[in-house]
Amino acid sequence: MADILYTWKKDDYLNDACFDDNVIIDNKPSKLKSNVIRVLIISLVLLLFVEAIYYAIILPYSSIAAINISGCSDLSSIEVKKLAGLTNNTKWLSINSSEVSKRLVSYPGIASATVEKKFPDKVLIKIVERKAVALAFTEVAGKTVPMEIDGYGVVFRIGSPIIQSNLPIITGLTFKNPSEGMQVNEKLSPLFLQLDILQKKHPLLLNEISEIKIQPKKYGGYDLVLYPLKSRVSVITNKFLTEESLQYMILILDVLKDVNLEKNIVGIDFRGGNAVYIKREAKNE
Repeated sequence: MADILYTWKKDDYLNDACFDDNVIIDNKPSKLKSNVIRVLIISLVLLLFVEAIYYAIILPYSSIAAINISGCSDLSSIEVKKLAGLTNNTKWLSINSSEVSKRLVSYPGIASATVEKKFPDKVLIKIVERKAVALAFTEVAGKTVPMEIDGYGVVFRIGSPIIQSNLPIITGLTFKNPSEGMQVNEKLSPLFLQLDILQKKHPLLLNEISEIKIQPKKYGGYDLVLYPLKSRVSVITNKFLTEESLQYMILILDVLKDVNLEKNIVGIDFRGGNAVYIKREAKNE
C-alpha cells in the first residue's frame, strides 16, 4: 500500500488555530488601555468638580470686589464708594446690591443708583446725579446761603460753592427749616420741570433770564415775573415757560431796545397772549 504524504502549509495551521476552541488569545494590553482611559476620565471629572467649587464658593468668598463706578460728575469715585459703605478691601460675596443702592440714593445729590454684581468679583455701580436748574437763597444760622434745586423741585445742596453760575435765581419762595433733600411745594413742580427741559434743550434761551420771581395770585395759583439779563424791563407771564414764549419775549425786548423805548417802560405783561406795555407814569396801557 502506498504511503500517503501530506504536506502542512503555514496558512492551514493559522486557519486551524483561529477556529480551535482550545486556542487562548491574550487580551491584557486591551484591558490595561481601558483602565487607563477610565482613570483619566475620573481624574478629569474630579478636576472639573474642584474647579467649579473654587469658582462658585472659594473665589467669591475670598476675592476682593472689583468696583467700577460710572455716572460721576460732581462726585468722585472715592466719594461714591464712601457713600456706598464700600472700601478697597470689601469682599465681593459680602456686598448686598439692594442695600448699597439704598445708601446711595439716600444722599440728596444722587437721584438714582443701579448696583449690579457680576460673577466672580465685579461690582458695577451706575449713578445719576441731580443737576441744578435754578438757585434760591435762604437764611441758615443768620447767613444767607444759596440752594441748588433740580428739575424735580428737590433742594439737594445748601450752602456749598455754586457749580453752575449761569442758573436763573428763583425768588418768592419761603422755606421753614430748609434741609438738603427737601421738596419744594408740589404746585411749583411744573416750573422746575420746564426749567429742566429748557436747560437741556435750549440753554442759551434760559441764560437770557437772571431772575424768576414767583408771584402768587389772589385766588390761588401763581404768575411769573422774569427779569432779563440784558434789559431793565421786567416781564410778567403765566406759569408756563416754553421755548416759544421765551423767544417771543426776547424779540419784543430787542424791538424796544432798537426803537429806544426801554426808558419809558417798566415792564411787559404777556399773560393775555399779547404784549401789554406798562409805562412808568401811568403803570398801564
